[in-house]
Amino acid sequence: MARQNAACQCEPKSIKKMQDWNIAPLERLGNAFAGEEWERAVAAAGGRNSWFTRGQVERAVAAVRRGMFAPNRLREWLAAYRKPAAWQPVTVGVVTAGNLPLVGLADLAAAVAVGHRVVVKPSSKDRPLTEFVVGRLREEGAAMEVVEKLEADGVDGVIATGGDAAREAFEREFRGIPALLRGSRLSAAVLNGTESEAQLAGLAEDMFLYWGLGCRSVTRLWVPRGYDTKALAERLRLHLPFAEDEAVQYRSCYRYARAMAAMNGETWVDGGAFVLRQVAASAPPMAPKLAEVEWSEYVSVEEVAAWLALHESRLQCVSGEAPDTFPRRVALGQTQHPRWTDYADGVDTVAFLLSLQPKER
Repeated sequence: MARQNAACQCEPKSIKKMQDWNIAPLERLGNAFAGEEWERAVAAAGGRNSWFTRGQVERAVAAVRRGMFAPNRLREWLAAYRKPAAWQPVTVGVVTAGNLPLVGLADLAAAVAVGHRVVVKPSSKDRPLTEFVVGRLREEGAAMEVVEKLEADGVDGVIATGGDAAREAFEREFRGIPALLRGSRLSAAVLNGTESEAQLAGLAEDMFLYWGLGCRSVTRLWVPRGYDTKALAERLRLHLPFAEDEAVQYRSCYRYARAMAAMNGETWVDGGAFVLRQVAASAPPMAPKLAEVEWSEYVSVEEVAAWLALHESRLQCVSGEAPDTFPRRVALGQTQHPRWTDYADGVDTVAFLLSLQPKER
């Protein structure tokens, strides 16, 4: 795998020529998530992936509109870059994940904005929504197509996202071409015991929006020694970001997590719709069961900072009182609301795309 992390080339916004960027299709996409065609895509997505309830898809669209398509967001994002003098468009392959609604949108948008031709291999779990996005962008002039299989010979570079096993397969399949490959990561939150109700509402969203799936979902809490986790669970339950009638499948996962915690004799707290399970402060980040979040106690902030530094390569972001030494810190309630510059794994996607050159064929 060839991972690119080239620093972006910057220039003052006042002299940036926005016509260098293909943003018109993206500006119009922000208002496209409505109407009969969109409704058919949402229904089809729910039929393929039962986790994609209408409520979860609507929340994903709201997050995209607020964090990415708010006025001037696209222009502010791209104003930090300029194209190299010898730049020319190439063909980029994008393999999207399917664990969250519209999870591949940022990669598709970056490739379109730069001006490359994009060949998309969507996940079967999110194909209807991805095909809708590609169709709308093509109508606006973007050079894109959807394929059943992405052939390495047909692309000059690739962005591929999946689990760790998929990443290993990507490394073999795309060996020899520039590739930005992503595997599994987790997110954490650091509390100090003075969180307001609004902050805890944000934490509940960090933990359970999209059912806790995805690398930006908080699955590990750090709390001060002696923190009342039972009271925390009771307060979090008041702010769960899903409706009872859309949580049938999720509640089966909750019952299983609760039963396993009780059988294993662990220290745990029942949140009524989730389980908080204590793990040692030295325990590495691991993906818990759905409807389950781990917690560890800390004595000093330095202890948390050391753990975050040790496991930085396994962590996507950290919300709350994360030490300044961790690079991907966000406020409570913001892990599920990335902006254009919140690049996955901390690797600048636009810089990678600008570095690509046509390969000899």
